Amino acid sequence: MPLTCQSDVAPLKRVALKHARDAFVSPGRVAEQWASLAYTAEPDFDEACREYDAFAGLLESFGVEVEWLPGEDEGLDSLYVRDASIASDEGVVLCAMGKAARVAEPAAQRRFFERSGRVIAGEISREGRLEGGDATWLGRDVLAVGRGYRTNAEGILQLRALLPTVEVLDVPLPHWRGPGDVLHLMSMISPLDDDPRSQARPEAYRDAFA
Repeated sequence: MPLTCQSDVAPLKRVALKHARDAFVSPGRVAEQWASLAYTAEPDFDEACREYDAFAGLLESFGVEVEWLPGEDEGLDSLYVRDASIASDEGVVLCAMGKAARVAEPAAQRRFFERSGRVIAGEISREGRLEGGDATWLGRDVLAVGRGYRTNAEGILQLRALLPTVEVLDVPLPHWRGPGDVLHLMSMISPLDDDPRSQARPEAYRDAFA
């Protein structure tokens, strides 16, 4: 398979991450923010940093190149790097966050990608809202995007214009308990393969889970 950004199942070669210590900043900052962000409990700063070191080490042990986003104090949620941008073969699409506490994240990622020499394909603007957690590649040229409280129809429309060779599917998300308890599309789907026939071939995954 050619190298591509347009997959959630192809072998991972390079990834941008933000370390817990750079997103959380300090135990005091965690204590200030976690409740207002609707976390179910206060994260343990030291344990989160240890776990993230182990996570990054595991990725690197598989040959994945990790690029670290710097700490710019955008808030605890900036740990979830995927939400603020979408990687595509055309370049990075910068999102527009539906969660008010996260509005600074796309601009911070833009600065990082520009310094790194990455191509910016465009950004969601004006009344558009789009979060990367609502986007998942179903195939190299098919992107499913969940429309709900964090991603709106205007954001999806702008994404289609930025990725004209991609079929962007508009997937309505459930209301559940309202905007305070949002589920992203990727809270409900975990791609394993871009060939649906593989679901009937469990041997395709045997080595991965051995």
